[in-house]
Amino acid sequence: MSLAEHVLDSWAAHPVKGAPFVARHATPAVAAAHAPIPEWLAPPLKAALHGRGITHLYTHQVAGLAAARAGRNVVVATPTASGKSLVYHLAALQAIHDDPEARALYLFPTKALAHDQVVGLDALARAAGIAVGAHAYDGDTPADARRAIRAGARIVVTNPDMLHMGILPHHDQWAGLFGGLTHVVLDEAHVYRGVFGSHVANVIRRLRRVCRWHGADPQFVLSSATIANPQAHAEALIEAPVEAITDSGAPRGRRAFHVYNPPLVDGTTGVRQSYVKAARGVARALAKAGVPTIVFCNSRLSVERLTRHLKEDVAADGGDPEVVAGYRGGYLPGLRRAIEAGLRSGQIQLVVTTNALELGVDIGQLAACVLAGYPGSVASTLQRAGRAGRREEAASVVLVARSEPVDQYLVQHPEWFHGQAPEHARLLADHLLIVADHIKCAAFELPFAADEGLGGFGVEHTQEVLGWLASQGVLHGGARWQWVGPPYPAQKVPLRAIADGNFTVLDQQRRHTIIGEVDYHAAAETLHPQAIYIVGGQTYQVQHLDWGGRRAYVDPVHVDYYTDAMTYEGVRPLVAFAEAPRAHARLGHGELRVFERVVGFKKIRFATGENVGYGEVDLPENDLHTTGLWLRPDDTLAAAAGLSSHRLVDTLRGLAKALVAVAAVYLMADPRDLGHSVEGGADAPGTQPPALFIYERYPGGVGLHEALFLGFDTLLAEVDALLNGCGCQDGCPMCVGAPTPVLGEADAPRSRAAARRLLAVLRQPPSAGAAG
Repeated sequence: MSLAEHVLDSWAAHPVKGAPFVARHATPAVAAAHAPIPEWLAPPLKAALHGRGITHLYTHQVAGLAAARAGRNVVVATPTASGKSLVYHLAALQAIHDDPEARALYLFPTKALAHDQVVGLDALARAAGIAVGAHAYDGDTPADARRAIRAGARIVVTNPDMLHMGILPHHDQWAGLFGGLTHVVLDEAHVYRGVFGSHVANVIRRLRRVCRWHGADPQFVLSSATIANPQAHAEALIEAPVEAITDSGAPRGRRAFHVYNPPLVDGTTGVRQSYVKAARGVARALAKAGVPTIVFCNSRLSVERLTRHLKEDVAADGGDPEVVAGYRGGYLPGLRRAIEAGLRSGQIQLVVTTNALELGVDIGQLAACVLAGYPGSVASTLQRAGRAGRREEAASVVLVARSEPVDQYLVQHPEWFHGQAPEHARLLADHLLIVADHIKCAAFELPFAADEGLGGFGVEHTQEVLGWLASQGVLHGGARWQWVGPPYPAQKVPLRAIADGNFTVLDQQRRHTIIGEVDYHAAAETLHPQAIYIVGGQTYQVQHLDWGGRRAYVDPVHVDYYTDAMTYEGVRPLVAFAEAPRAHARLGHGELRVFERVVGFKKIRFATGENVGYGEVDLPENDLHTTGLWLRPDDTLAAAAGLSSHRLVDTLRGLAKALVAVAAVYLMADPRDLGHSVEGGADAPGTQPPALFIYERYPGGVGLHEALFLGFDTLLAEVDALLNGCGCQDGCPMCVGAPTPVLGEADAPRSRAAARRLLAVLRQPPSAGAAG
């Protein structure tokens, strides 16, 4: 038994913890499958491998290299730490060895991963005596280094955002790169799904268009974590045939996966102990025993809370609190690099992070991984778990479940992590709002011919969008469509966020030093006036938020609480794509208008989680035009389910919460990608019955609404299974959510039995009471 397993057994058996692990699954070690280094590989590269003690390659590496050597696009989709990067390093270096004019472009989804891979690439190239001048080119790159990279780098390492905003619009300054481009590497391709993936697919369309203009037709080498559709997903990204390599030859150490459900606090309501507190306890026990550990959280706030607490815990246990570090997006580049170096050297033994370290950054040899809440997909769960016990080393993983329905559903069905195929990655490259933005960017880069389309969007549809842009005054038509609008439209098209412009956080006490950044969509909830903003365990209070200038001004404070924003939202249907009768209701999907506003905040004490105060907030309303699903009951549904008209509203809210939880598991969607609301109700005589809405949290949506509509019967069945399996007496935050006051029934809890009665009615054939 490993030290980590011994620690976890002791921790779970301690009477203070109150509950054992609800599930365990051990994956045995797997031996490596080797194959000879290809004969055709250049002697300097063979010598470089031998110098590292590599005399054979893994079978999947040889298969990937063979496909690349034959000129085929290839995706290598094997588990974490299986040596995927060596495939594209060797393919690119071989091409440059054979042709001094050859160039390669590496795309990584994060800056940290790009910087990390530059180190490995440069070391291999130097050992082989191949001068490539590899350097990371991103927003942190100094101006003088940028000029040197443009002038002489044979391999440019960047991210999709920088390619989109900083390279393609200036392609004339990169003629050497684009004219000689033979290989494009897309690492961690599984990350390019949903909205981000739809944007990246359009960036690739623009890249290929620019390459053709410069006389190049590059080959693509992709890597991916294990997903259900690596070939189809890769082909959707690059719009070309791709060969998939999925059988891994890499060795794997024994891996023990544990699921921990915090003990019940109140058996009547189903309330459980804090999952953050439980994750803290697990991490503290591992740190005290000297087990190198990574803790994954699903929010930046949780990272900062846990970092603060664990520093205190390590100090209280007689250790050095500096061995604990937080790591998340928004940290400045110097701090991120220092933490990464500390992990590799072993100086940092316990790191608390968001998904910023989920991908393949080299973080040394970690023996344990703690997941503070379900990450949102099985693929992401396995990817995070793979960050511990790399290569042949054993690893221990603990998933600490939240009280959220999606976590509790998986607690009841832990086989999802081991007995189910990974989910499909989905993207929608032809999403009209997204592709229209990229047609603008492409028109700025190169004029469009009258018979030209943008990739798979096609000539007809592209020309229609170009005509519409001309009517807006940004294009001039004729023999060619010429851009006449404001320069650099890519600056106004973010790839990852709903709106452009991150917010900068400035410390007023240190001459407005920048201490962090916050995405636009998170700014209202994170940086509202009086909000507590946390960096590395240090607390700051927001004194002023300049919404137009995208700046928040903070002062350091010593407080024992953090803030949690309260929001108000509403939904209005605009256009129905399709509707179908249900028993006592109608189901539909289509376009929606969603409006959301932060109206206040709660003060939550760090130590106890209790609410110690409130505050009001006055910020602009966020208006979202998106797509979603709706269920419109008729005036007979309440009676058919044995509910009062008032109680129907609250029961529908509970049903919506459970539907989102189950839908997130089946659609490989983060639960935060889906919103829900119940609008209307019987608050006065003559009003319409309430309507349930589930909507996508992105302008225009990315197609999830149709999958929800078509699979609604399956979703209802799975929601019923979730409610049936909950251990509460009759309704709790883990199944139907917290109750809301109901007129005349203020003390009545939200009822699980009522929700199941409602489900039973909705699952009846439409003829049992179809709405007209």
